[in-house]
Amino acid sequence: MKKLILALSLTGFAALPALAQEADFAKVDANADGMVSMEEAAAAGWTWTEDDFKAADADGDGSLNADEFAAAAG
Repeated sequence: MKKLILALSLTGFAALPALAQEADFAKVDANADGMVSMEEAAAAGWTWTEDDFKAADADGDGSLNADEFAAAAG
């Protein structure tokens, strides 16, 4: 039983980084449009330069989707 509880606990802890990234994305995405603009990132306290932001914007659409944000934040 202890091994089962330990295994379940470890599985839960393994998911925490992904949940934390999603929570950060949702917090930064102030208008909840599924994208983070440079302005939203700056307002949330991210100190990315414009060049950093452009480098993170893999598809070049001017904003970060959840995957791009996670990669840049990670």
